[in-house]
Amino acid sequence: MLQRGDSVPPFQVKSIRGEMFSYSSIWQRKNLVLVVIPVEESESPGTYISRLVARRSEFTAKNAECVVTADRVPGIDGPAVVVADRWGEIVHAATTSQVDALTSPEELLDWVDYLERRCPECEGEAK
Repeated sequence: MLQRGDSVPPFQVKSIRGEMFSYSSIWQRKNLVLVVIPVEESESPGTYISRLVARRSEFTAKNAECVVTADRVPGIDGPAVVVADRWGEIVHAATTSQVDALTSPEELLDWVDYLERRCPECEGEAK
């Protein structure tokens, strides 16, 4: 399982809404919230997925793409959630045995808000 500090590998998946998503389409432009769920859960969205999808516009407003998929993503075993900045650095990764126990949509929005507000110079990245 990928961890905090790792980079998101290039991937292409089909979202639970049936749309194709290529990570390269947002790399260096938007933050990523990726939720990987088991195939059997993709057929009938549960409470967690419904709550997440209902807040999609909030993710978009915070310059993040929220992707929910049942497809395999290298290094990520579902159910899992990964939050990464626009350059692909993972800031939050969580896995669990139950989709409804994943990081809440509210907490995911907090992570995205953090990414939009953080200052690279304050983190010692300035040269």
